[in-house]
Amino acid sequence: MMSISKLLVILIMGGNLVAQSGMVKGQIVDQSNGLPLIGVNIMIQDSNLGTASDLDGRFSIILPEGSALLICSMIGYAPLTHSLSVVSGHFDDLTIELVPITIESKHFITVQGEKTTGHMLGHLQQTNLSTTENLISMIEGVGLIARGSYAQEPSIRGMSGGRMNVTINGMKSFGACTDRMDPITSYVEADALNSIEIGKGAFSIQNGSTVGGSLNLTMNQPKYASQKSTEWNIKGGLDQGSQEKKISFTWNRNTPGSGVSLSGAYRKAQNYAAANKQIIPFTGFEKMNLNFGYKRRLNQKSQLLLEVVSDDAYDVGYSALPMDVGYARMRMAGLSLKTSGITSHIINAEWKVYGNAIDHWMDDSEREILFMDMHMDMPGFTRTAGSYVDLVLGKSAQSLFKLRSDFYWNSSYADMVMYPEGSIPMEMVTWPGVERWNMGQFLEYQSRLGPAFNINLSMRYDLFQSKATNEMGQDALRIFYPENDLERIDHLLSANTHLTYNVTDNWNSLLSFASGQRVPTVSEAYGYYLYNPVDGYLYLGNPDLPVETSQQVEWQNSQTTSHGRMSLNLYYYKFNHYIFGQVMSEDAFSYANGWKKYVDGGAAQISGIEWSILHRFSPHLIFQGGMNYEESRLLNYQDFLPHIPPLEVHSSLTFARSGFWVQIDTRGAAAQTHNSLVSGENSSSAFLVIDLKGELDLLPGLKMNLGMTNLTNQLYHEHLDWGDVYRPGRSGFLSLTLTQEVFEDF
Repeated sequence: MMSISKLLVILIMGGNLVAQSGMVKGQIVDQSNGLPLIGVNIMIQDSNLGTASDLDGRFSIILPEGSALLICSMIGYAPLTHSLSVVSGHFDDLTIELVPITIESKHFITVQGEKTTGHMLGHLQQTNLSTTENLISMIEGVGLIARGSYAQEPSIRGMSGGRMNVTINGMKSFGACTDRMDPITSYVEADALNSIEIGKGAFSIQNGSTVGGSLNLTMNQPKYASQKSTEWNIKGGLDQGSQEKKISFTWNRNTPGSGVSLSGAYRKAQNYAAANKQIIPFTGFEKMNLNFGYKRRLNQKSQLLLEVVSDDAYDVGYSALPMDVGYARMRMAGLSLKTSGITSHIINAEWKVYGNAIDHWMDDSEREILFMDMHMDMPGFTRTAGSYVDLVLGKSAQSLFKLRSDFYWNSSYADMVMYPEGSIPMEMVTWPGVERWNMGQFLEYQSRLGPAFNINLSMRYDLFQSKATNEMGQDALRIFYPENDLERIDHLLSANTHLTYNVTDNWNSLLSFASGQRVPTVSEAYGYYLYNPVDGYLYLGNPDLPVETSQQVEWQNSQTTSHGRMSLNLYYYKFNHYIFGQVMSEDAFSYANGWKKYVDGGAAQISGIEWSILHRFSPHLIFQGGMNYEESRLLNYQDFLPHIPPLEVHSSLTFARSGFWVQIDTRGAAAQTHNSLVSGENSSSAFLVIDLKGELDLLPGLKMNLGMTNLTNQLYHEHLDWGDVYRPGRSGFLSLTLTQEVFEDF
């Protein structure tokens, strides 16, 4: 039995030890969904002290007085180091958020909210009048195809349309316009965005097979909170040049077990003026967007998320086209179940089911000069429904697997109704009710082979079945393809490899190889009587088209110092069966130059360079610049590829302090003389545009944005702009943001 004297000594010494220590406790949660994380390893640097989080994600540990570094690690999450200052007799209660490791191509760039992460544009500031397109337009290799001032279409390294995948929160969506006047990005407002994941080429195949790249628009989600709270903001702005008025709001209700979010935006713009004071007709529009989200915690490991997107645009003018848009409408809904820690090997799992409907109606009711000398309507719609299951697997911190099984069904229909004077209306089907089924399987493996060497392997298989179902459209196509049953089945296989080597502590080198495939679009395979105002030809689809394939190699190098970062990318693409419009006949109606048919254009290639630099002159003054240049060839035609941008440069200088920032941006391009003659593309002139913008905190919760675009009043258009329509001249803007957050007692 222990003597009383020994017991007293132990109690006294233990009391002194406790008096010289403090307790640190808290909860560790998943940053993406707020769910508690079980079994997180918690260690104190340079000591043998440690613990793990319990079934509620909570932990506690007694530490000696002084400074300490808390290291939290768990498979599937980025390690986190938290600095502590331990005071005797004091208890710290922490909430620590771990960031999930998203296994994705190293070529992904994420535009996070109103800034970017994983890229040197992370410091760039945006304003209340920024659009989804603004958020991506200054990334090297990403351009915008403009047909007016609204709904500019993203292009990655000169590739757009069917060569790219565009999804919203991983949900497949397809525009309903035969002239691609409604890219999916036009249905999402910047205020509702959480991030834009940008993948270049066939390195981004998680959401579908591709040769050109991918965009995944993720929306703001409801949040959990340890204390009930309501937060909201209202933004209002005015752009003087286009007379655009915008008002938007967000409202969030946060509780420990659920969250609700609601956001909306209304925009209306008039025709803008170019730098020469010429009013550019048919550039106004009106738009309304609403987004709703509801998130519910089912238990400590699982949550349910409902998301709804509604977008309506009216009276949209397109100055580069012979018609405008009466309305463009999207309705989308998705329901997902997420869970973590199912077993020791299944880190995360997600199941989602979704559907969307897009309607688009082109008309010329506001035009005095009519195409074909008669009024026309061109309505179209797409309907899409799908589902996917994601699994993240791992049994060690050195390697992870990601699996995705997905399915979607899509139906596309468009027609043209002509109203000849003094005669009955005539109808022509341009998308013959094409139904497409797709089943896909994606696999990715990521492993650390050594302290300085990582490998990433991805593979995707897709099965497509496509069929034209509308009888009138079938009859028109069978005039040209009498032996074709207008049904096709395609098998696609894509794969890529990334090898990353840390040459030094601050020099990272990445060598990547990819092989990609894509199916012909609805227009390319089944389109009929599609007029292209760029070359003036009517286009005919070709159901006999082969699958387009690409091979891609890329070498990335990046170097980081205490003052900034520099990156250099070299890339090369080779295409087989490049889908292209070939002249079929010069005989056509008086308003067209002839007929073109989509054909197997043979071999093509694209090569280029992207360079960017970030330098911090001081904590408050940051410079960022970049350039990209690419060359292309359509080898069988001895021509250049269309829509390839020229040498482009951009830079920004930002000065920021507490409650204030100001930024000057420059963007320019060299002349493009390597234009595609076969496509009827014009050369373009060089330009340089300067923008100035800033923000000021007026009062707590009240901010003001102001600035001026095209400061030097440059008269210009960009190479990718249809019809060489001039962009806006000098224009000032002003906006205000009012924010409020209210906490409630339990």
